[in-house]
Amino acid sequence: MKLFAIPLVLALSLASGSALAHGEAPKAAHGGLVQEAQELWLELVVKDTDVTVYVLDEMRKPVPASQVSGTATVLVGGKSYKVDLSPAGSNSVQGKLPVAASGQVVATVSLKVGGKAASARFTNKA
Repeated sequence: MKLFAIPLVLALSLASGSALAHGEAPKAAHGGLVQEAQELWLELVVKDTDVTVYVLDEMRKPVPASQVSGTATVLVGGKSYKVDLSPAGSNSVQGKLPVAASGQVVATVSLKVGGKAASARFTNKA
């Protein structure tokens, strides 16, 4: 029984450490909404027709935009719009909505970052 207890305690301690690796979400540096997404932090900023996603790694360092591609699906006025995102800044990807967004923002962002998939859902009550 003692032999079983040692690996169990070790496994539990490692699992709890990895679960706490990210800690609190970073502050929204660009005034957007921040969500965790598969070992990354994403900040979504929707302003008028612009949709911008800033990407940070688990150490909160910017991920080069050249490594990021994807889409955002944004709900505006009860209608869903799919927006292609392409590199726009050092660590951001951006796309355009066909209509200006106002009020509540509901969006799902799906990205490929360095070949790995990452996604997050964002909701902001205006």
